[in-house]
Amino acid sequence: MQKKLIALTIAGLVSAPVWAQSNVTVYGIVDMGYKYLSDSSVSGVGGRHAIDSGQRSGSRLGFRGTEDLGNGLKASFVLESGIAADTGGLNQGGLAFGRQSYVALSGSYGTIAAGRQYNPQHLIFLRVDPFGQGTVGRNSNIWGLGSAAAYQSRLNNLVTYTSPSFSGFNLMTAWTWASNQNESVDNKFTGTTNDMRMLAINPNYVNGPIRLSLNYLQAKFASTGVGATSGRKFKVWDVAGTYDFGVAKLAAAYGVDNPEGGDNNTRKFMVGVTVPVLKAGNVLASYNQARHEDGDRASQWAVGYDHALSKRTTLYTAFADIDNRRATNEAFTAVSGDSTNAGMTYQRGFNLGVRHTF
Repeated sequence: MQKKLIALTIAGLVSAPVWAQSNVTVYGIVDMGYKYLSDSSVSGVGGRHAIDSGQRSGSRLGFRGTEDLGNGLKASFVLESGIAADTGGLNQGGLAFGRQSYVALSGSYGTIAAGRQYNPQHLIFLRVDPFGQGTVGRNSNIWGLGSAAAYQSRLNNLVTYTSPSFSGFNLMTAWTWASNQNESVDNKFTGTTNDMRMLAINPNYVNGPIRLSLNYLQAKFASTGVGATSGRKFKVWDVAGTYDFGVAKLAAAYGVDNPEGGDNNTRKFMVGVTVPVLKAGNVLASYNQARHEDGDRASQWAVGYDHALSKRTTLYTAFADIDNRRATNEAFTAVSGDSTNAGMTYQRGFNLGVRHTF
């Protein structure tokens, strides 16, 4: 009997990792508002009034889980679906978990994650752009001009490594073999439509009122793709940061989109400010410009206001105006998109809405 008890005790100790503590959290955002778009770049197109979902932040339903594996090691996952709250449907191309879908392991060495994830460049501007990549004021309306590699929010088949923070410094790297392919395990890179390999390196420094981020991205498109990007390589450089003076937080960014093969560069910059007012509010403003070396230029100025009704509910409004008068190339024409909705052909936009998180 005693031997059986000892054997059961040893078996219980050996199988302890099976009983590691775990939890799953359900979270999300419901964002709805009124939008008015005007000043179409196409002659004869009138303005658009709409009640749209996901203007300040994309409406979503997500599942986040963690498991303590012991010895400082944790496993985690995120499955996040984009929701069109105005119709009850899915957005992000109708994908079940089109916003994020990944699994990760983390410990004292940092975090390694694999799946559909945010591009490190997008994470930089979520924190630096005064509008947080939301409403018609988002800086990606301008920052997305240039090559197909200039700005992409998410990438498929992405493997990322995020280091721990050392005196405010940390490093994020990202790699994808085939961002648009459904099957990439053979790594033949045969491609579908403009399939892309990408490497990104993103060092960050955060200390008190200072935030500074660098981004280097190198992308190569499959030779079997279509259009002007087929078989080509692109390099993207960005530097962005904020400084919080208390009475106002200043933001600035500069970037270069550099296609290989003789094309001219596209250079971009942003300046912005966030000013706290009325204890629960923030006034937002920014100016963005993109300039191609052949002379094409597009710019956007934007103003807005966020007001926190509670920790989870925010009222917001924003107005932005885009100037495409020096954008003679149609591919270099900016439009007034927001966090979820495309700007179509419109160059001026207004948002008024409410965002609730849970």
